[in-house]
Amino acid sequence: MIKITLAGVNHKTAPVDVREKIAYPKDHLSPAVRLLSREENVLECLLLSTCNRVEILTITSNLHPDPEFFTRFLARTHPALASIPLRPHLYYKTDSEAVEHLFEVTASLDSMIVGEPQITGQVKEAFEICRQENTIGPYLSQIFQRSVSTAKRVRSETAISHLPVSISYAACQLARKIFQDMSNKSVLLLGGGEMAQLTARHMKKMGVRSLTVMTRDPEKGKLLAAEYEAAYASMDTLEGTMADADMVVCSTGAETYLLTVPIMEKAMERRGYRPLFLIDIAVPRNIDPDISRLANTFLYNIDDLKSVVEANQKEREMESYAAREIVRQELAQFQKWRSERSAVPLIQALRRHTEKLQQSELDRFSRTLDSLPEEARKQVVILAQSLVNKMLHPTYQTLRNSSNLEEAWEWISRCYGLSPELPTQESPLQREDSSPLEKQSSVLESPQSNFPIPGEQSC
Repeated sequence: MIKITLAGVNHKTAPVDVREKIAYPKDHLSPAVRLLSREENVLECLLLSTCNRVEILTITSNLHPDPEFFTRFLARTHPALASIPLRPHLYYKTDSEAVEHLFEVTASLDSMIVGEPQITGQVKEAFEICRQENTIGPYLSQIFQRSVSTAKRVRSETAISHLPVSISYAACQLARKIFQDMSNKSVLLLGGGEMAQLTARHMKKMGVRSLTVMTRDPEKGKLLAAEYEAAYASMDTLEGTMADADMVVCSTGAETYLLTVPIMEKAMERRGYRPLFLIDIAVPRNIDPDISRLANTFLYNIDDLKSVVEANQKEREMESYAAREIVRQELAQFQKWRSERSAVPLIQALRRHTEKLQQSELDRFSRTLDSLPEEARKQVVILAQSLVNKMLHPTYQTLRNSSNLEEAWEWISRCYGLSPELPTQESPLQREDSSPLEKQSSVLESPQSNFPIPGEQSC
């Protein structure tokens, strides 16, 4: 039987310092999912890595991989995790619970801020990467289609999508809480990605006195600054620009801290040690947490935004009830599809058995049938087939609608004198020639392989 298993770590189960070590940069997702697909009994697999979660979804034959399977895989692809007890942070779900969880994730019902729109696109991107690596088959395709359908229905049938929700919005809400009035404040925005753009949009709506954009890619930074009527500053002027800012918001894909203690000490000296507020919404973090020890520096990271998130969540609780009803409806449709698909090999086995019995009886009366006109012989055969099909139809429906195929097959096998063992189902994922995959993944076969160590990624 086909088994569905999901394991992961998210913002509810692990602090940011654990999540940033477990995150997969985009260029490491492909080799990681290739390695996962080669594990024993894994027929299909999906790997999702975002700012707030890393989740692994597998379709396997016969058995569910246990939680240790996933902790071993994560440790194998993240050497830095060797000293971290990962199991306490890991959640583990199987079959319907696993599918329901992914539906809720895709619809942003499991996000730090319920309703934030980025996660649906991130799930689509993860699916596409895995599809290109040939690890997606009919089961994950159906799960993905249903999850996207769920997300669309939640956006269109509830008010959750009409509310301003994102991590960047929470950062701006925190800024408003700190300063009350933003009209006389200067903000420095480090980063040019999607999160940074959302932050710039929210800051402009809040009416900040001035907004300065700073990116490692000058061309991208200048375009972003022009779009939001902001100033652009080169990274070479970081210390001087911070001397004039009231707040710094960081959201980049840097692989090292952009703001370090030495840099901040020089900047604070230049600004006369006036208070400076810093908000780090990147995972992995862009600002050295030791900066918070410096006088008059106030640092907030993504976990500190939870209080803002919790306040916003209360407004959306009623809408989330309606959204979860949509999830349940879509889950029921998937379960129906899965039951029908899982029943196919059982129905085929029963059909083959009855066809043999039918043919045996026709052969037994062959002399009598041979004495009939040809048209009459054809009608007898059609009559035999029709009787068998009509008698078996309720049994087929029972199998298709059964919530427990093992019990249903045990009963049917006794009735028809068949083996009680479930017929073997063919692998749902028909992979292409595996030789290119073997060539690409040969270095990953050994536990000591040079698997790329995940660095930092942007949200």
